[in-house]
Amino acid sequence: MIDFDNVLMEIGERGRYQQVMYLLLCVPATIPAAFIAFNQVFVSGTPDHWCRVPQLANLSAARQQELSRPLGEDGPDGCRMYDIDYSRLYDNNGGRWPEMANTSWPTTACRYGWEYDTTYYEETLTSKFDLVCEDKWRPDFCTTLFYTGSVFGNLLFGWVADKWGRRTGIIAVLALEIPVSIVSAFSVNYTMYTVIRTILGLTFPSLFQIPFILTLEMIGPSYRTYAGMIICVFFALSLALLAGLAYLCRHWFILSLSCSLPCVLLVSYWWIIPESPRWLIQQGRMEEAEQMVQKMARINKRPIPKNYLESIKALNDQPSTPPAQEAVSIRQLVFGYPNLRRKFLIIAFSWTANAIVYNGLSYNATKLGVSDYLAFFISAVVEVPSYFIILHTMDRWGRRWSLCATMALGGLACISCILVPKEAVWVTVTLAMIGKFGIAGSFAVIYVFAGELLPTVIRSQAMAIASFFAGLGLLCFPQINALGAYWRLLPLIIMGVLTLLGGFASWFLPETAHQHLPETLEEGERFGRHTSNVLCCSKSASTTDDHANNDRELRLMVKSPPFNEEIPSGESAVRAPGS
Repeated sequence: MIDFDNVLMEIGERGRYQQVMYLLLCVPATIPAAFIAFNQVFVSGTPDHWCRVPQLANLSAARQQELSRPLGEDGPDGCRMYDIDYSRLYDNNGGRWPEMANTSWPTTACRYGWEYDTTYYEETLTSKFDLVCEDKWRPDFCTTLFYTGSVFGNLLFGWVADKWGRRTGIIAVLALEIPVSIVSAFSVNYTMYTVIRTILGLTFPSLFQIPFILTLEMIGPSYRTYAGMIICVFFALSLALLAGLAYLCRHWFILSLSCSLPCVLLVSYWWIIPESPRWLIQQGRMEEAEQMVQKMARINKRPIPKNYLESIKALNDQPSTPPAQEAVSIRQLVFGYPNLRRKFLIIAFSWTANAIVYNGLSYNATKLGVSDYLAFFISAVVEVPSYFIILHTMDRWGRRWSLCATMALGGLACISCILVPKEAVWVTVTLAMIGKFGIAGSFAVIYVFAGELLPTVIRSQAMAIASFFAGLGLLCFPQINALGAYWRLLPLIIMGVLTLLGGFASWFLPETAHQHLPETLEEGERFGRHTSNVLCCSKSASTTDDHANNDRELRLMVKSPPFNEEIPSGESAVRAPGS
């Protein structure tokens, strides 16, 4: 019977206490989360390689390649060598090596292992365990298993956070992430590393989501969208920090420890972070909630009387209990409401396309023909302006136009790479970064858009299922990136087409900006049925017939933006970029 948003109006929607907690919780939600999800780009990076020839061991790397590395269709072939007797070649050439290899010599697969270019990497797991040629699929498979773990970890830790509290959920995630990430640095073979990465995947994206949920539940409705955008900026900057760290730590062991050991400091959060007062109220733990509210009010310098929550509860108590609402299932949405089903399927598809392309472009940045560190750094930095731009366009242009425009921009940029000559590497890089800019911006829209389209009675369940589909989609992007071995631009083209399809599908969604949000399945079915797909951010076309002119609901809508309702918990509450 207590509306905690009203409590926040009294003790401060974004006071000093919330600001400090927001900054503290941004640390585990961004830096460790970004590091564990994307450090494999560098830990399992594939340096340039060629077949080892024992007779050429005393020559420079350049001379070894000139004499042993045949040309393939896409340039020098790192998986084959010339099938000749090099000792006889040396003797027959007067005791010296020829200037160049004869391209007519027969070739064979590498017999003695590989040599690796150490210009950018001192050692990676790929070079340590020779994960090239026939075994090049193993790093991509490891990435797939990591995201398989994330699908189930999302459900597991979301349930923990719902049942035992947000603080308990954060501590549980950290208790698994910290030791497992450290152990990954001591992997003795790639099978061990793959198993550890799968376990580590259980902590992502819960490591991002649960701290952010706790923050949102302590911030007033006027600041939640802004807080969501800013934490996305922090996540992008964490990715840029990872690129810089990888540039300094070019050995996979040192980089792994550098990404994991500092997380030990997060153990201190056991004594620092509080429990969500909103969750405590839901659980009926009023005494603990009262202590939290009094502490927040004191630090925010907003004095309130003792037993403040109990007094509100007493005022809100009703003489009779309202009748319980009938439980609503996702099955009713799918089979009973065709217009609502159509909107749900479009949202699920666009969400999945966003997840695949965002992660695909992040991992594929190191395969664009320039320095891996520079490409990944640029890929992270281009996200930052997209979030600030979307922050302003979502209300001016509306959700639908913002989503369609950013996905169209990203898709066209990726597909345009097919028109670029092979030697124009930086043009390809620029187009790929424009694609990342677009897809990052669309990711900032899709979650808000989904939350506003789906009716309240089914919102949490429907968003959980859409998020689950997106998680399944993440299992595909490593295989899409692996197609780059056959044609360097093929992953970009596939991701561009997928992005365009997602943007095109989103065009048929109704606008939700400035609209009364649907509460029931019936309202959700009527919402946007007669909406024009041309109008930009219309304020009148999408409201339901029964509530379009309801002044009370309009006042509530203006006072509280879309996130003023109870924050969905678990995996459906908030997603890390790319999840």
